[in-house]
Amino acid sequence: MIRFLLMGCLIWLGTVSITVAQTAQNESRIGVLAYRGSDEVHLQWTGLGDYLNAAIPDWSFQIVPMTLSSAHEQIETGQLDFIVTNPGHFVTLNRIHRMSVLASRMQQKSDGTFSGEFGSGIVVLPGSNIENLRDVAGKSVVAVAAEAFGGFQLAWYEFDRIGVDLFDDKIELRFVGFPMDQIVMQVLSGEADVGIVRSGLIESLVGEGRIDPDALVFLNANRTYTHTDVVSTGLFPEWPFVALASTPQPLKDQVAVALLTAGQTTIARDVGMIDRWSSPVPYHGVVALTDAFRARITRLTAKQPAPWISIFAMLSGLVTAGAVFFWWRGSFSNANTSENSALASKTDAAGLTNREKQILDFVVLGRSTKEIAIALDISPKTVEFHRSNILKKYGAQTSIQLVMMAT
Repeated sequence: MIRFLLMGCLIWLGTVSITVAQTAQNESRIGVLAYRGSDEVHLQWTGLGDYLNAAIPDWSFQIVPMTLSSAHEQIETGQLDFIVTNPGHFVTLNRIHRMSVLASRMQQKSDGTFSGEFGSGIVVLPGSNIENLRDVAGKSVVAVAAEAFGGFQLAWYEFDRIGVDLFDDKIELRFVGFPMDQIVMQVLSGEADVGIVRSGLIESLVGEGRIDPDALVFLNANRTYTHTDVVSTGLFPEWPFVALASTPQPLKDQVAVALLTAGQTTIARDVGMIDRWSSPVPYHGVVALTDAFRARITRLTAKQPAPWISIFAMLSGLVTAGAVFFWWRGSFSNANTSENSALASKTDAAGLTNREKQILDFVVLGRSTKEIAIALDISPKTVEFHRSNILKKYGAQTSIQLVMMAT
């Protein structure tokens, strides 16, 4: 009898283990850009997760907040299956990672209508004597980050069109990161003269009762009259829903169908899914703008050579002389030849990722962490993360030693 009970328990435990394993396999993670903070992501996007859970019951979908700088690591470490982010961030990530757009967002506006486009708002205090974009010269401007699309690059393009350079020394440009709400608060408190935010944020803050409707004034507000939210820039496609290449194709198909048919069902409304989704729209305009911005950043960094470029040039000469010396010694010493061969093999086997190769190129050129971050549209913290990995892979202790080994 005891034997049968033990066998029954073992069978039950095996069944439970299989069920748990299947459940773990059927979990899917959706990374969402947290431009207003992690709490706001869960508040705004839980409805999407609940809808997909109901529409695709074989899978469990989890909403995961991500930032402009964390997305790359989250993708590389396999933490995400799908991504929902701004189009500029998508274009940047798509240069490194293989991914495909399943659907484009149709965001619900304050008047209940849906729009597949958005822009940026450039705001100032009433009575600030800043009446147009040209008046920004000599003022302080606050934005999210250089790599932020709606939070900076769209506004940068509008200024650039009329010959105003936000990177000019006469303008105090500051990047403060997420959440974007703090940009509005800095303008209201007088800490900054001009704020750059995504369109719709001001309307959201007014709707939440956090600011007065007349507390801020939009510059260039006549840029378009066809959008529900006030914008200071041109309009670009809304956020894409993106699938990573590693995501199973059957799951991609199911999610795509669920998103495109959400407006035809009552499930989305019942679970509180606010936005709708359309078939993918072209993002060529986004690519063109981000390319123009990257070119501007390249010119910016080219004007600011790193202080140790001359030192690097001297070291390069020493390395060259050393290489000749070791070649001469190598003709008389098999031991030295073996040592040099081992070093070459170690360098060849470093196994750098594409991003690490990019950063190594800049390190060899003598670029600083800040310059690399601007050029690659990533955060300084991300640059240091990759630099540390490169040092480990080469077995170098310092950047100078790394450059000597790499060259």
